[in-house]
Formats: sequence, C-alpha cells, structure tokens
Amino acid sequence: MKKKLSLSLLVSSVVIFLGYTYYIKTAFDYDTVQFVGYLFYWSVALFVVSLLALGINDKKYKIWLLITCIYVLFSLLLASAAGSGNGGIISFDGKDLTWILEGIYFIISIIYFLVQYFKKDRVSV
Repeated sequence: MKKKLSLSLLVSSVVIFLGYTYYIKTAFDYDTVQFVGYLFYWSVALFVVSLLALGINDKKYKIWLLITCIYVLFSLLLASAAGSGNGGIISFDGKDLTWILEGIYFIISIIYFLVQYFKKDRVSV
C-alpha cells in the first residue's frame, strides 16, 4: 500500500505538471491555473514525505494518511479562498499560503516519523 501510494503521487505530480504546462499555453482561467498549481505543489510535497513514511508500520501510516488528507483539503480550500491576497497590511496570496502550510506539514511529519522511528527502535529492558 505504501509503495503504491508513493508511486501514484509521483505519477500524479507528473500528470498535473504536464496538464498545467499544456493548459497555460492555451486560453485559460487564472483561478483554475492557480488551483492546479496548488495541487502540483501538494502532490510533490506528499510524494517526498510519503517516501519518508515507508519506514513506519501500517497502523501509524494509515493514521498519518488520514490526517494528511484532511490537512491537504483544508489547505487547498484556504489557499483558494485567499486568492491573490487582499492588499491588507499582511496579505498572503494562495501560493504563499500553500508554501507556508506545506512547510508546517513537512516539519510536523518529519517529527512524527522520527518519534515513531525511535519508539520502534527503543529496547525494553
């Protein structure tokens, strides 16, 4: 299951990138292009993190995957709602927000994997 998910994330990253490059050569809608860009950023990030997740057991992997799905959906909705920013004092557009949320996700995932790795390798005396 883990390897299939990693492979499907790699394939989806390539397909989204190819679709993105084809779509921007033709007449396009700005909001659609931005959303596809958010999907691409997330698919690449998830591919990298899923490679790191190969070392944890299946139960922990499924918990991580469920939380990941919820977080990614929340992030995509938030980035789409942000759009191109509001022009306020601190304004983030969707791409900046996506990068920030991906960074937080990546750091938390790395910490989770390290904790699970050290729990697994802990020798009980």
